[in-house]
Amino acid sequence: MKKLFFTLLIALCAQAMIADSGDSYYFQRADEAYAKKDYDLCLHYCQEGVKANPKDGKCWAVIAEIHSKRQSGRYGEALQAAEKALAVLPKKDLRWRSFVHAIQGDVFYKISDFAASKEAYLAALGMEPENTTYLYDVADVCAALGEYDEAIKYYNRYLEIQPSTVYIYGEMAYAYYKAGNKAEAQRYCDLANTLGSGENNTAHRVLSRMAVDKSDYVNACREVARAMFISKTWHQEADTLVELCPDLLAAAIRTEVAKAPTDVETNATAAYCAFSMLRYFDALYYLHRKAEQSDAPQEVYPEIAAVYEDIEALDEAEKYYTMAFKTDSAEHMLRGMAQVARERGEFQEAIKYLRRALQETPTEGKLYYLIARNLYEAGLFDETLQTLDTARVLIEDEEWLIAIHSIRAEVFEARGEQEKMQQELAAAQKMRKADDTRDEFYCIDALLGDTAALTRHAQALEKDPKAQSKGGWGALAQAYAILKDKDRTIEALRRNQEAHNYNIRVVQVLRRYAFLKDDPDFKALVAKYENLLSEHLAELNERLGSRDTLQNKIAELPFTRQGGVNHVKCTINGLPLYFVFDTGAADVSISSVEANFMLKNGYLTDADFMGKQNYVTATGEIHEGTIINLREVRVGDVVLRDIKASVIKNQSAPLLLGQSCFRRFGTVEVDNKAQVIRLMAQ
Repeated sequence: MKKLFFTLLIALCAQAMIADSGDSYYFQRADEAYAKKDYDLCLHYCQEGVKANPKDGKCWAVIAEIHSKRQSGRYGEALQAAEKALAVLPKKDLRWRSFVHAIQGDVFYKISDFAASKEAYLAALGMEPENTTYLYDVADVCAALGEYDEAIKYYNRYLEIQPSTVYIYGEMAYAYYKAGNKAEAQRYCDLANTLGSGENNTAHRVLSRMAVDKSDYVNACREVARAMFISKTWHQEADTLVELCPDLLAAAIRTEVAKAPTDVETNATAAYCAFSMLRYFDALYYLHRKAEQSDAPQEVYPEIAAVYEDIEALDEAEKYYTMAFKTDSAEHMLRGMAQVARERGEFQEAIKYLRRALQETPTEGKLYYLIARNLYEAGLFDETLQTLDTARVLIEDEEWLIAIHSIRAEVFEARGEQEKMQQELAAAQKMRKADDTRDEFYCIDALLGDTAALTRHAQALEKDPKAQSKGGWGALAQAYAILKDKDRTIEALRRNQEAHNYNIRVVQVLRRYAFLKDDPDFKALVAKYENLLSEHLAELNERLGSRDTLQNKIAELPFTRQGGVNHVKCTINGLPLYFVFDTGAADVSISSVEANFMLKNGYLTDADFMGKQNYVTATGEIHEGTIINLREVRVGDVVLRDIKASVIKNQSAPLLLGQSCFRRFGTVEVDNKAQVIRLMAQ
């Protein structure tokens, strides 16, 4: 829940320059570069400044800031520069010294040394006790340390200085929840959502957690879905609900989409959430809708293609990569097209795409690794080893180096060079930590013939749903395939399918699985997946074809006139109902009588209820109503999806057909002579 609300350095620099006209030439140039967000040039001037004058504390401070915030990962250099800044900055210069301590706090927080982070932030706060940024940071690091009462104290000090700061109420709610005070957590959630018009991400997450504590999974899903659509990211609270009630969470996501079904960002968030849940076909549905609503649909095509590739729908993946490739030939596109070729067993074609990608980024070591994988599958062992040598020179990441040693070992095994194979495995093992069970070592253990280790990996996977969802069973299948253990290989592949990881088609073309090619059990597994994929694709295409059927259509609704109002027949989720045609009403509305009937008889579900909203009656009175999502509204021969509606508590209230339905059309025309209402698409 960390939020980095640092005061902008440029404002600090400007104030310092006003106060002290003796700033160095290099610092002034660095200040100008920082204002233009040219951080490389800013860093250059600061480094020149400390070369010219090692006691230029402001240049040291800026170096620390850039290394900690602008060039992520250079934390050691940031801390060294901060120490040098504190050693030379005047004791009386509290503003700059507090700023440097805050940089230290930021770095320590990022490397999870929360005790040191708290000490540094407290030092900054001691010099500027009214600085709300530092108050927030101290409170936040206290929460990270589990010192929730301390966190609440500093949040309260913040609110004394800046009352009604909405996001602080959300943080207070979280701290009270973690401290075990759910009554106060609820109170601050209410404050946060009231002040923030219901848009406080943290408050909704806390409400979701409290609902889970009460086993109220419907509300838990509603709250976390709202949080994710506010922040446009996945939240850890959703991980719990994926395991407990995935269908309810998917329904809550659909409900959020129904609030703005034609909004690009809404569908993008829904796609991201569906993908995080491994509901690939839902993700594809939302991505297709995002593309339809986007001003530049070709920018969405690579995302669509990547998901199709994940489920090995290779024709569809190629189609969308090809469409995207017409306007974008960037490296990631070439990698995607290479992966499709690889999964088809077209290894030379994959190599061509990857070599084209190398033209854009010639020092990208991981591209050499990917090329080597395909060279190995093509049986070009000498070229494989040469390409891996280049990859080793360019790659520093240990996980990739382990993978390189693994492929080299397989090459030497294939060539019967056992001694060289053992050397590669020994090099990989040197990088292995005592408790390391990463996927990279599954194949290494198999090459070592360590079946006991593979058994331990399988036992660990059984207890780790996250590792399963990330393809753990697929990695284990590769290890068993190296040993040519048919039964365990097929079982691991089956388990991988159950965990929603699809890699059956590529398995059929890889060298290590060649021994299964004609095996009837393997063929049955492949056929099962092919049938499943066909069914899911057919369902997806049906969903895509059953969206609002508005294009070039006119809905004609016969009406009857009673008591001065027009009544029309519509079908809601399969239930025929008569509505008052009212272009002045904001939403479709139904009475509580109809809503209860629909709920009891399956026309509505708990997941269709979206929350509360105030509405104004024709007499000007304000009432509270329940908001629901109508999954299907049939207007004549036109079908509309996900229409917002209000449930009115008044049991005798008429059913109104309002603007949440009409705004989907371009023109509404009433033909009193023919007694027909025509709703025409734009």
